[in-house]
Amino acid sequence: MESFGSIECFVRSAEGGSFAEAARHMSLTPAAVGKSVAKLEARLGVRLFQRSTRRLTLTEAGKLFLEEVSGSLTTIQNAVANLASAEGRPVGTLKVSMGTVFGNRYVVPLLGAFMRRFPDISPDWHFDNRQVDLIGQGFDAAIGGGFELPQGVVARKLTPAHRVLVASADYLAQRPPVRGPTICRAVAASLSVHRRPVASVPGN
Repeated sequence: MESFGSIECFVRSAEGGSFAEAARHMSLTPAAVGKSVAKLEARLGVRLFQRSTRRLTLTEAGKLFLEEVSGSLTTIQNAVANLASAEGRPVGTLKVSMGTVFGNRYVVPLLGAFMRRFPDISPDWHFDNRQVDLIGQGFDAAIGGGFELPQGVVARKLTPAHRVLVASADYLAQRPPVRGPTICRAVAASLSVHRRPVASVPGN
């Protein structure tokens, strides 16, 4: 009888295309996920994935096994979630999008206490400085500004976000005093005209 954990590691790895993605979803390490899948393959006597340095690819046996177990896995998880919810205990995956700086500065330090309080929640945090499609990408919540809220989505103000316009003394000495938004727009236009091309480095 295969363990529920090993089967979930396999399904999440197949869905995400890598052990790292499955590990992030399950709050494990990639090594732990890979080891669990390897044990599952050993017990089944078949190879479920073709492994490369970039991505996992399902073998024919892996595709067949995924078709057989993925639906059952969802059914079991829903049953566990419904039972836990009936007891008034939050359970399941919580998928949240937030800005990189905000998340690292304010959310990550609270994660330990959150997990101790809600041990049955699997955090699926996405730190990214871009707008997300809350419904289409399956997010439960998002922290940030400038979101286009679909019908039925509720927004709540957490705190104001203050922005400060700064410039060097030499730059300001060569231009009229900045006294209002109109001047700010002119300054921004000037910056865009004189901005130099910057080489981009993949991954930065």
